[in-house]
Amino acid sequence: MNFCKRYNIWLITILSVFMLFGCNTEKVDIEGTPPTSEQMIEKFTITAMREGKLEMVLKAESAVVDESKNVAHLKFPVIKFYNEGNYLSTFVAESADINMSSYDIKGNGKCTVDSANNEHLQTVDLMYSEKEGLIYSNNPVKIIRPGEKVYGTSFRSDTKLNKMVIKNQRISID
Repeated sequence: MNFCKRYNIWLITILSVFMLFGCNTEKVDIEGTPPTSEQMIEKFTITAMREGKLEMVLKAESAVVDESKNVAHLKFPVIKFYNEGNYLSTFVAESADINMSSYDIKGNGKCTVDSANNEHLQTVDLMYSEKEGLIYSNNPVKIIRPGEKVYGTSFRSDTKLNKMVIKNQRISID
């Protein structure tokens, strides 16, 4: 075989390999791709103070912050409420969404609140209004107190669980 034939066979073989495995002619428009407005944060924490006194400490395993909606989606949040630095209660949820402007929180799934008064509240989809200082749910609720259990179809309360309104309540005394 002469040199030209070998060169042509070699060239055709290489071009075939490139065409089979390496030639991707699809162009990707990197500049046309919009930037993401989300950021992922591990060990997410927010501390709220009023006049130098602790009001709330929120800790979550992780958070996805959506800057375009000003919301953080939290995984396993634990929120501790305080009044002028004195501990009131702890709110725990499977997940939650917090409005980063108003600090209103929507707990998703199973939610509990344990108060400093040794009360334990269980419900689903619990809401916290920072402006009003209230927690509430329109779902069934169970409150366990020393010596009794209170059941209801919905509730509204302060974060200390002192000023509570429970709809359609029934009490079970131990």
